[in-house]
Amino acid sequence: MRFLILVWVVLALSGAGAAWYAMRPYKRRGAWLGIVLAVMLLAAFAASFIVFGSQVDKSFVAVASYFFNWGMAAGGGAICIGAIIGLALALAFER
Repeated sequence: MRFLILVWVVLALSGAGAAWYAMRPYKRRGAWLGIVLAVMLLAAFAASFIVFGSQVDKSFVAVASYFFNWGMAAGGGAICIGAIIGLALALAFER
């Protein structure tokens, strides 16, 4: 379990570093768009747990939500959080 936590933290830090490095001073609007998209993806992740958390039928939406949830829990959430932090820091310090 510690290894999985370490992998999740490394993914978050690498996402933050990549977002910081990719931020260009003249691309502020793109940075805000990236933050908004990452927040929307995390909101969809949370909403899918709330909406389909107790559903047991085997509909296509339930199966797609299952794969989306585990993909986000395994690494997508970490990358989104890292991207938000990296872009926000780059915007704050105007790299």
